[in-house]
Amino acid sequence: MIKIFLCLISFILGECGYQPYFPPQIIFSPNNGVTTIAVDEINQRAYQTITLSSYARETSYVMKHFPNATSDSPQSDNYVQLLVDFPPFNCIYGTYWKYGGNTFNSFPIHWLNGTSYQIKNYMKFNYEMIHSNDSSLDEDYWYANVTCNVDSGKVYPCEEIYFKKNTDIPLRSTRVARGGWSVSQFTTYYTKISIGKPDEKLFDPIPADWPVACLDVMLGILYYPQTSTIILNQTEKIQVWLRTPPHRINGNDTVTIQWKPSQCNDCFTWTPKQLSFNTKNFQERQTITITRVKDSPKTTLIPVFNGGGFDLVSADIYPIYIQ
Repeated sequence: MIKIFLCLISFILGECGYQPYFPPQIIFSPNNGVTTIAVDEINQRAYQTITLSSYARETSYVMKHFPNATSDSPQSDNYVQLLVDFPPFNCIYGTYWKYGGNTFNSFPIHWLNGTSYQIKNYMKFNYEMIHSNDSSLDEDYWYANVTCNVDSGKVYPCEEIYFKKNTDIPLRSTRVARGGWSVSQFTTYYTKISIGKPDEKLFDPIPADWPVACLDVMLGILYYPQTSTIILNQTEKIQVWLRTPPHRINGNDTVTIQWKPSQCNDCFTWTPKQLSFNTKNFQERQTITITRVKDSPKTTLIPVFNGGGFDLVSADIYPIYIQ
């Protein structure tokens, strides 16, 4: 009882390990309605939409259990983040697992840990936060136990946050950070929309066919070397392998790759003409041997994909450069 009493006293003074976090389930806007964010720690899902214009928006979702994932796929067992632009309809996604990760992130960076993911509280403080005894009648005020200098010469707590009095409803927060060439204090104002489990209608627009209609951003080719100098009648061996396994579509988990030159169709030959990768051999390096048979300017070999979910991959970003 004494320990509990002392902890309660410390809580009032802003100690006992308590820090001023957002509710675990909340919908809010950090910029007066331009962006709407929903966080559901309990059910491990989150939503964000940004209004780009009166008719265009960008919406992101991240979940531990993403709906309509292909059974027995990495997406069915791991966190997935999906980004949808409209109009025009364009969507990409990334999977957080041992072979994956993501090339984009719409949510707080502290939710991400390498190739693993967990939806945590929206706020993460870099310093211990102290509950002020001088809070106003309408607000609770917390400030960092460390101060920071800004370029104007003023000194502020490195982080601050304000809540509606005796609630966990966030009102605004400040952070000293570098913006461009200067260090300043930046303020974010929060508009609470609701507290509690987010409405299901936020997640209803997720495309039912997203596993096949949207691009998996982790699908791609790796080369060694990617750039080679090949003189007339000489050859070069290029190793080829994949970053992540191809997708299993209609029972087939194989992607085949051929190449086509961007210039001079008869200046080079290569063997074999086609490589195949599946979920078992995707990391095994296969070799193509390229021979220059005619003088030509610099050229590139552009891959041609078939199967394995690679049909949506932009081939132009995975060339072999030949000098």
